[in-house]
Formats: sequence, C-alpha cells, structure tokens
Amino acid sequence: MIKKRRKIKETQKKDITNVNEELAVLKNSNQQNNVLANHYQLKPEYGTGCILNFITDDVNLNISRYLLHKDFTYKLPVQKNTIQISFLLTGEKIIQIDQHREIFYENKESYLVNIDGFNGINRISGKKFFKEIKINIPINFLTMHGLITDCEIKTISDSNLILPITDELHSILDHLERKEISELTNSLYLKAKIFELIALQLEHYKNRSGINLEVTHDKTLKKLYVIKQTIKNNVDKNYTIKDFSEKLGITSNTLNKEFTRIFNYSINEYGKHEKMKAAKNLLENSEKLVYQIAEETGYKNATHFTAAFKKMFNLTPKEYRNKL
Repeated sequence: MIKKRRKIKETQKKDITNVNEELAVLKNSNQQNNVLANHYQLKPEYGTGCILNFITDDVNLNISRYLLHKDFTYKLPVQKNTIQISFLLTGEKIIQIDQHREIFYENKESYLVNIDGFNGINRISGKKFFKEIKINIPINFLTMHGLITDCEIKTISDSNLILPITDELHSILDHLERKEISELTNSLYLKAKIFELIALQLEHYKNRSGINLEVTHDKTLKKLYVIKQTIKNNVDKNYTIKDFSEKLGITSNTLNKEFTRIFNYSINEYGKHEKMKAAKNLLENSEKLVYQIAEETGYKNATHFTAAFKKMFNLTPKEYRNKL
C-alpha cells in the first residue's frame, strides 16, 4: 500500500503566539529613539542563526537569518486589521490557505497582503538557509499616513500575489539588512525605509498586473507544483520521472528527492494515489464498467487496475462499489 500524503494540516505543527519566541531565545533587548530592538538567537534544537526584531509605533520589522534542522510547521492566532509585507531573500516557505490551496513561496520573491482574519498554516523548509525581511503594520497606520486605501491591498487568496524582488527593492533590503542594530533604532530612518518599501511594492503590483510569476531555473517549489498539478489533472496518462527530469533539466534522483521532501511521497506514489482517488470517485458517482474506469485512470487492462485497487483498499473495484 502506498504511503499517504501527510498534508500540512496533518503534520506535526505548533499553535503559537510568537514565532520568534518559539524558535529562539532573547539574547538582548534595548530601547532608544522610540524603537524597541530585540536580538534572538535560535534554539539549538531548531537550528542555528538569529532573528532581529524592531518595533516602533505599532510597526513590527523582523529580519530572520537561520538554518533549521528540519521543516518547521506552525499556525499563528488570527491576525486582525494587519498588513504584512515580506521579502524572502533565500529559502522556502509554503503557506496553506485552506485544505485545497497553497502558496509556494521561495527565494527572491515578495508579497504585500492584508492578512486580516487569516487562519492558515506556514511551513518553513529545513536544511535550507532562510533569510526573510518581514513587516507587520496595522492598516489604519498606513491609511493615517496617506499611503494606501483598503482596496489597493491584496488578500492572501488573490492571484498574482507573489512577485519577484526587483533590483530597486533588493538594493533597499540589502542596505537595511547590513545596518547595525544601533542604526536601525532610529525611528525616523526605520519608518522611512518601511514606507519606501511599501510604496515600491504597491507600484510593482500595478506594473505586474495580470502577469504570472515565471518559473525560472531557481524556483524549485514552482517546478514541483507544476509536476504535481500535471499528474493530478492527467490521471489517464502514465508519466515517468524521466519525462519530468528531462523537461525541467533536473536529474531524476534529485527531482524525486525534492518532490518527496515537499509532498511526503515520491512522484510514482503520488501518481498511483491520484489514479486511485479518481477511480473511487468514478465508482461512487458513475455507472461506468470497471474496464472503462481502468482506461480512464491509465491502466492497460482491467486486471492490472483491479490488482492495484485491491492493493490499496483491500477490496476489488466491484466489492468496493457493492459496499456503497
């Protein structure tokens, strides 16, 4: 029997109130110029690295730089009236909106989103260096400063949410990241840089309207998602790992290893799983004969299909239908 996928909601996850305090230990904290600066060191059981946190006038800036031993999956309390802007310079994160929708977020990508009421799950990939600059700001703080109106901000489920980080943005982020903690505790400088990032990102959304993010050579998650969707939408076909590896320019071993890392089962296992799921649906909701269902799920004959179905469900297709 093939291994079932452990969806994000089924993997071991933590309901936490503060990611910084869960992953790391507060090493030092100081306040000056109306800015509270916190320096966190990652707990050894999670990995190595640090998180710098700056808070001023309800503006919360996080600079995360760490390497996790393994994937970290967590769920935060529902956010209220909050805008989040994120720049993922290096690493991978999967954001599960609900049972059927996921955002695959990886290096050199960004988003600006209204997370009011968001109750999803986040998963940061382990064994990959993770560097992110993230800002949380109350909506009314920005409207008060005349930067935005509510209608300009995307929600987490909007299409074209993820954008590449432009050279102009990258220059500001690099400058911000290289600043010493003492320099970042200047409230005027900190807010000016945050407003500049937000203004540029909003302009970036306008310029990129209707354009999908390209799946370039360094977008591993995007490539894996394309494979997953291709298999899911074509259960009548029988793909091999070689089919995908040649098309995407990734060796078969690396491709299968990465697919298993993200989705918790191999490409072949996922193909069998989707075929059997489609077969069950046809048995339950149609009057098609077994040989017809076999053809529609990519099996050469009913005998092979019946054997595969029984191996997974301990029932033949006919026995399964009779139990309905």
